[in-house]
Amino acid sequence: MTPIFKGTTAMLVGITILSVDALLIRLIEASGWTLLFWRGLLSALIIATFMMATRPSQTLSALKKPSKALLIGSFAFSISTVCFVLSIDHTQVASTLIIINISPLISALLAFLILKERVDSRTLIAIVAAMVGVGFVFYGKAMPTASFGNLMALITAFMLATYFVILRKSKSANAPLYLVLGGLCTSMISLFAGAEPFSLTLQEWKYTLLLCGVVVPISFVLISIGPKYLPAAHANLFMLLEAILGPLFVWAVLGEVPSNNVLIGGGIVLLTLVVFTLSAAKKHHALNKKPSSV
Repeated sequence: MTPIFKGTTAMLVGITILSVDALLIRLIEASGWTLLFWRGLLSALIIATFMMATRPSQTLSALKKPSKALLIGSFAFSISTVCFVLSIDHTQVASTLIIINISPLISALLAFLILKERVDSRTLIAIVAAMVGVGFVFYGKAMPTASFGNLMALITAFMLATYFVILRKSKSANAPLYLVLGGLCTSMISLFAGAEPFSLTLQEWKYTLLLCGVVVPISFVLISIGPKYLPAAHANLFMLLEAILGPLFVWAVLGEVPSNNVLIGGGIVLLTLVVFTLSAAKKHHALNKKPSSV
């Protein structure tokens, strides 16, 4: 199994699972801070339990002497989580997802500045094509949005890009540890902001456990694996899928009918991802087959 295939598979499966995130947030009527408390705490506990069961010595060692990358990356992930939930609470789901998807552009810039990674023309073309597809989703359709929610989505995009670039730079085997520390940080922030952890109804508990105990930890563990095998801009490109799948899940459950623009944009994004992935795999295969000089 090639690194490209590993990274691509992890990102695609992770993003598909994550795409129900916004829907579940909408179904939970509790305050955003209450949801954030459980989102951070439950996902942190589940991932920490898994890490202690599979690699206890590595986990404890990383916690005793946390690297600068671990601390900054965890904080970036925490802020992205807080801002994402606040954005969903203050503006439309589709608006949040479209704004978040400028993160590949931010990621490419950060990777160039921090990692000195060259962003090739193929990646730039793929990002532009995918962004055009996402833009089709809202082209010509007036949507009332809240400025605060849009600002939160913008901060989410920047923090996600920062998180992915740090993962790429560190190449750490303890990548899920970022999610543990980030989750604990999120819970602490939400408590100070006024979370009421035990105010949930029975139905809200069901959605919360599904979201925070299954969707969030599994999806972000997979998404954290991707940047270990893919350049930051490539890994972030897959995040565009959520902008299409997220609104479709909301439509399926809440009855928000996607417009023709959503279907056209989704087609462009999916086609871009397929062509880009096949091209990257072909290039990787060709490089591996090239005979080494003696």
